[in-house]
Amino acid sequence: MTVAEGWVADVLETLQLPRRMRLRLTRNGLTVVPVTQAHVTTQMRIFGQIDARLPGWVPIGEFRVRPAREGYMPEPDVSALPQEQLDPGSSEFDEGALPFVVEVVSPESKNRDYSTKPDHYALRGIPVYLIVDVLAARWTLLTRPQDGEYQHQESGVFGDRIEIPVVDQTLTLDSSQFMRI
Repeated sequence: MTVAEGWVADVLETLQLPRRMRLRLTRNGLTVVPVTQAHVTTQMRIFGQIDARLPGWVPIGEFRVRPAREGYMPEPDVSALPQEQLDPGSSEFDEGALPFVVEVVSPESKNRDYSTKPDHYALRGIPVYLIVDVLAARWTLLTRPQDGEYQHQESGVFGDRIEIPVVDQTLTLDSSQFMRI
């Protein structure tokens, strides 16, 4: 870890922001991100569906994916872990343990969610990346990471069912429950 990376990590951990805001480290620096109700509501509804439809798994959010690569640790909005792998005291989880990640699009994150994060998640070998776009009421499911790129893509509109392969199960999300801005 470089001196700059260590400083940024310290800032991220110690800076206090209102609950309605998040501080994100991007390649362009630190960004303060407003959190909309559509974002929070959609995230919570995905949590609820994971809880109800993926037996033996626990939804997780507000975490970082480790290890850092190029000084960057992504912070997806949602994922899940097998109950026995959950460390309640951790705010970082290993990329190899994550069967999927979900990003709920915000006005400031749209470009990164569609263009930068797919590369980060595919390079890490995360099997599935779901983009939930509350701005356009659409979703995009990227699967089969290979050589730093996802090889398969499906898209749909809110109201469609989304099938996410999770180890030996399929998580079916009802996107009609998602909120649009």
